[in-house]
Amino acid sequence: MKKERYRLVILLIACIAMFSPNYAQYQLSPLAPCLMTDLGISNTEFASIFSAPMIPAIFLSLGAGILVDRFGAKKVLGIAMLISSGGLGLRLMANSYTSLFVSMVLVGFSALFLNASGPKILGAWYPPSQIGVSLGVFFAVSTMAMAIGMGTTAMLPSVQSAYWLSFIIGLLALSLWLFFMKSPEQLDDNLHQTPSQPIRHSLKVVLNSGPVWIVGLCLMLIMGGNLIISSFLPTALGQRGIDPVTAGAISSAFMLGSLAGCLLTPALASKFRKLKLLLFILGLIAAIFETFAWQAPIGSVLWLTLFLTGLTLGGMIPLLVSLPIRLPAIGPQYAGMAGGLTATLQLLGAVILPTRLIVPLAGDSMSFIFLGGGICLFLAGVVALFLPDFHNRQSLLVRS
Repeated sequence: MKKERYRLVILLIACIAMFSPNYAQYQLSPLAPCLMTDLGISNTEFASIFSAPMIPAIFLSLGAGILVDRFGAKKVLGIAMLISSGGLGLRLMANSYTSLFVSMVLVGFSALFLNASGPKILGAWYPPSQIGVSLGVFFAVSTMAMAIGMGTTAMLPSVQSAYWLSFIIGLLALSLWLFFMKSPEQLDDNLHQTPSQPIRHSLKVVLNSGPVWIVGLCLMLIMGGNLIISSFLPTALGQRGIDPVTAGAISSAFMLGSLAGCLLTPALASKFRKLKLLLFILGLIAAIFETFAWQAPIGSVLWLTLFLTGLTLGGMIPLLVSLPIRLPAIGPQYAGMAGGLTATLQLLGAVILPTRLIVPLAGDSMSFIFLGGGICLFLAGVVALFLPDFHNRQSLLVRS
């Protein structure tokens, strides 16, 4: 009974921890015009700053999963969140492209470990039938942080005030994690941790799982499309003559749609005979909306199209992230390492696709920038068709 009651506390702490780095990152989007002017940076440089929190994950996500599997989430995540808090403090003093870039890299450490180990942490507390729902809430809070960051930051009096607010939230998240995070074994003496397997064996199991690679590739493409619309939407709306505050409010429609997608799609998935068909449909619709939604007539039509873009794009993420731990060959035992692999591919897409491929090819053309994001989402839907089928009632993959 203690475990059932305390799992809500665990979910709350995990959600606050996930809120902090995402809010800090997405504050930058409405601040883009000011930062570009004050620091003298280009579109490409701003894109690199915006995606900087993902850089640690490219090199460390797999290692993060290994560390969490072997040493436990509380210790490892506590250190990562301390590093992120240091990055938020450094950002208060950033006065150049380099210093802002470095501070945002540090901010990304907590998100790195949470993305890699979130399914493992929640999977230890929630039964298989509830993992998808709990992860939906987990990622919905992440999306909520993005929406709040994009939609409210322009209302703050200055860049520094925005930085201070995110710093305080980061310290709160760190304190809650250190004092209240527990494992199920700490509340139930009858539970014992599964002995960890040698790293070489765990790595072999994960790397030989085809569905894990497919999930990672899908997430990589989705994150590329997500970063395009998240980082350039306020700027694109500004080029249409919309003032920064209004542009931020309109941009939040995309994040609100993503929030709804994270919460609603896991329930919708149980009604579908084939999950991979649902993912393909979502990817196709998201691709069309991302390409054209920002050009919709100003007003309710623009807000609605951006909301639907977020609804379809955001709905794909919790479905995909919940898959590895539900694979018979992976399960909770290898979930940390599997999450590390998929997070590596996911963040690789976030860093490389926008800054090294889409933006350099598109130049200053917002139409081509958003077209590139749409292509990423379409390809994600196509790749999802190669996933195995599900037994709907059990929500378990039939093969791995």
